[in-house]
Amino acid sequence: MPVAYHEQAIECAPPGELRAMQEAALAGGLIRRAMASAVYREAWRDAGVDPDRVRRVEDLRHLPYITGGTLRQAWASHPAEEILCSRSVRIWFATSGTTGAPKWTPYGRAELDLLQRTALRDFYMCAGDVSGFHCLVFGTPAPFISDGAGYFNLFGQIARGVRLEYTLTSYSMEAARTTLQLVAVRRPQAIIAFPSVALRLAEMISAEAPAAALAAFREDRTLRNLAAVLATRVMTISARQVLRPRLGIFAGETLAPFRAPLVRAFGLEPFELYAMTEFPCFHLDCPEHAGMHLWVDACIPEVITQAELDREETDGAVPRAMPLLDAPEGTTGELVLTTFNEALPLIRYRTSDLVDVVATDRCGCGRTHPRVRIPGRRDDLINMGLIRFSTVELETRLQQLPPAASAANWQIHIVREGYKPRPILLLVPAAGADAAGLVSAAKAALNEIPALRAGCEAGIVLEPQVRVVDHIEEAQTWSGKPRRVIDRTGQAGAQPDRQGAATGGRS
Repeated sequence: MPVAYHEQAIECAPPGELRAMQEAALAGGLIRRAMASAVYREAWRDAGVDPDRVRRVEDLRHLPYITGGTLRQAWASHPAEEILCSRSVRIWFATSGTTGAPKWTPYGRAELDLLQRTALRDFYMCAGDVSGFHCLVFGTPAPFISDGAGYFNLFGQIARGVRLEYTLTSYSMEAARTTLQLVAVRRPQAIIAFPSVALRLAEMISAEAPAAALAAFREDRTLRNLAAVLATRVMTISARQVLRPRLGIFAGETLAPFRAPLVRAFGLEPFELYAMTEFPCFHLDCPEHAGMHLWVDACIPEVITQAELDREETDGAVPRAMPLLDAPEGTTGELVLTTFNEALPLIRYRTSDLVDVVATDRCGCGRTHPRVRIPGRRDDLINMGLIRFSTVELETRLQQLPPAASAANWQIHIVREGYKPRPILLLVPAAGADAAGLVSAAKAALNEIPALRAGCEAGIVLEPQVRVVDHIEEAQTWSGKPRRVIDRTGQAGAQPDRQGAATGGRS
């Protein structure tokens, strides 16, 4: 496939020009504009920040970090008028609230333009000529993470005269069945979804194929439809036979464990996408598949290296960050972003996303924007891809268990069986608590968590297991708190034993 670009001058700009774009945003009043917001005003005043002296990337080190908690506190304490940096807000999005209360994020005209431009960069990157390109986009309705990015991209691209075709649908069994009747005839070249959603769709296609073929034959008794019925009786019909997509764009969870199953199920070329509600910019890996290109004309990324994170955890020191463009290949740490958003810029925002710097030199595709991988998160989020909920929610439910079925300590392990995650809750009974009663009550508490229950009902998360153990092997988060979530999904078949350690076998 020939290399294609949407904005070649920017996508292939030399590193010096990329740095100049970043510093032009700083010198153009970004920091002074942000200081008008209640998110930054008092903290920057206390730190003695002079916004007119923050003109170069290295000057950012004088500014304190913010976190998702900073944003939530601002929204809880101030009216919107004191937080916004622009009067041209066009739409509000909310995050999922998986780590606490949802964070509302305003988008202005500039944010919507960036979202549409980077979407087109990504389409050209993976698909080449996008004229008439047909995408099947699976959104995610509540209680899953949801947004309207697909619709805004469609409207913006229509306005730009780009002939992209979208089939937009929500992820539910009934909606998927209805959609498949259309896309089985008008086959999409691409699927855009969470990888776990796409694989669940593939399972559903195989399960539904016999009934669908029989229904088609009863409606139109042709030899072709009869042959389809007979075929479903002697072979399993796969998603690749029904849809035949050329490529897939997958976001919301690390692609690595899903890559091979997706290729087997759909016969497509998988691409990994990174995005967040707070920063409407889509970062995608190119056909080289050597990391996602992080669009640094739209932000200034920094990395708090693992050594600095360790120092923060040990000594409580404020960690230093380095500009990602200056980071050596192989650097790992936490991603920090400064965005140029119009409605509410994020200045030194600690994303809690782990980042691996793959390379900062020119890629084989010709693009010069750095390549990164996002292997996971640092916060204590119970993250099973599409299904996410806070440890706070689980902690609260466990604290409400009756004294006769209460836990003195707990930890949850996430393992993977095939491509599907399974949560395993380890409990140490409180003094005098009945172990059997604790297991029963804890299972009921897990079932009361809406996101987890919906994930199990949809078949994309395996039923949780609850185990009583004698003790739990303690771990700590970066801030020194007990680590409640142990992610074993990168260890094939790893299961916690009855003392809470990881083993390779099943119990």
